Amino acid sequence: MDSSQFSANQPRFEAIEQMDTQGATCDTFRVKLYGKLHFLKRLKSEYAGDIRYQEALLKEFETGYRLEHPNLVRYLSLDKDGILMEYVDGETLSQRLAKNPDYFKQRMNTEKLVRQLLSVLQYLHSHQVLHLDLKLDNILLTHINDDVKLIDLGFCYTDTFADTQGHTNAFAAPEQKAGGVVDVRLDIYAFGKILELLPDHSIYNKVIARCTAERPEDRYQSVEEILHAINHQRRYFLWVAIIVFCAALLSVGLALLTHQKNEPAVIEKMVVDSVVTDQQDIRQQMVPPPVSEPTQQMPAKDEQTLLKEDLERMMDQAYRSTIATFCDSVFPSPTPSTGKAWTEASTEFHNQTVQIGERLIKKYPSIPETTIRQETESHFQSLVSSVFTQMRNNGKQ
Repeated sequence: MDSSQFSANQPRFEAIEQMDTQGATCDTFRVKLYGKLHFLKRLKSEYAGDIRYQEALLKEFETGYRLEHPNLVRYLSLDKDGILMEYVDGETLSQRLAKNPDYFKQRMNTEKLVRQLLSVLQYLHSHQVLHLDLKLDNILLTHINDDVKLIDLGFCYTDTFADTQGHTNAFAAPEQKAGGVVDVRLDIYAFGKILELLPDHSIYNKVIARCTAERPEDRYQSVEEILHAINHQRRYFLWVAIIVFCAALLSVGLALLTHQKNEPAVIEKMVVDSVVTDQQDIRQQMVPPPVSEPTQQMPAKDEQTLLKEDLERMMDQAYRSTIATFCDSVFPSPTPSTGKAWTEASTEFHNQTVQIGERLIKKYPSIPETTIRQETESHFQSLVSSVFTQMRNNGKQ
């Protein structure tokens, strides 16, 4: 690979347009090939003749080409023009935070980002790849559905390409800056630094503190440990909500019981007082109050019914397309692939649950958003718990 391979002439592309954002060592372009948009990355002219940068570009392609994950940009080809990748119509996480800071104030949006980012990190680590340059500008959010796309494996470390060219100081762990041991805890540190920059990061304070611990041994030792901590935190908040709800029901029940006990005494007093009145007054007191005309709140009951039907139908479709097949699986599984498949399927189920909630919020604007979100999350928890219980029962058998 020499400098002539990075010529400005691009005869094979139907169209080529230089991107607004450029890398330190590479130029980036949006190109059209066979009628489809692609992303082109090639070395700047001053680096094109340097074997070190040529090898770094080769390493990035060779590593990315063998990987395929829905939250990782796809690498398509490497030739004289550079690396050709899928084009992602979206914006970086730093751009989203600048343009729409309120987006991550909605907890469901933060959770979606966190889970998708952890999913792709878990995938990379399971394939012996460390990203080593996790930062806001290397995380894209698609314009359709706001899905994560992790980009730029230029600084990655693998078992076959052990050399890494650098890092970004703001997200690099202390030992990475010092040139120390390279392992998964570097990506975990950077993940914690990213969480710190989200507006709703306080819900992950404990996770952030452990991810960004100064000593590597004090951090989470794997992405699986982070996921376990987050899931445990979700279960904690769920139980708190259940306890609060039960306490509220108990208070209402006690109030009703007290009212029922006092009611006979009130009626008796009314009868005694009415003795001194004429019979017409007594009859008037005993006649029940007239039934009021239906109020404008009645249609809300119809909408609640429609919401319930839509929710059950949509959740059933999402359930069948993701985790339903695991009813025949066992836990703990004798094969690691089952556990990985379960994680991916349950994550996808939750992503679909979030999307269902958004659609229902738009469809039923008169029903509070919090009510719809609680209903969808409750269905999700119930179905996941049911399948997981079945898996454990299968394992016991």
